[in-house]
Amino acid sequence: MKRIFIIVAIVLGVVVIGSGIAGIAIGQAKAHNLSDRLKTENVSLRVFDTNAPASAIVTTAAQAQLAADTLDKHRKAIAPSYSALLNGQKFDPSNLKELTYAQAMNLEDSMNLAVLGFGVTTVLTLIGVLAIIIGIALIAVSMAVWLYRGHYRRTPVETTV
Repeated sequence: MKRIFIIVAIVLGVVVIGSGIAGIAIGQAKAHNLSDRLKTENVSLRVFDTNAPASAIVTTAAQAQLAADTLDKHRKAIAPSYSALLNGQKFDPSNLKELTYAQAMNLEDSMNLAVLGFGVTTVLTLIGVLAIIIGIALIAVSMAVWLYRGHYRRTPVETTV
């Protein structure tokens, strides 16, 4: 019976390691996909960071966060809030000030979603690493129990009276 539990624990450890590898692979694939999608949008980093090279584009979480923060400042220079911009009126797409504000909100939201996406992929990768560590520990403990299960002998304790 003990042997079955040990074998099940070892198989479970292998499954956990496999899940960890899958988590890392999926997390990294999604991070690269997100980075590639940002590259296709070709958002110039120079707009948000004057020290950046002219050809640099937003492709990382830190760059996307910088872009979102900068867009927020620029947007709030137009109006402190969307309600203040409209001043009780409906959105007018022919009003350039309102249209610029709406476009700034859209791009800022896109950059914030990119930051969130990079965060999720990082968490998934870290969970994958943790799963691998847990799987290795489970296998190691199971193997230790397997190898030493018959070597433990109880010896009677001598008592002196």
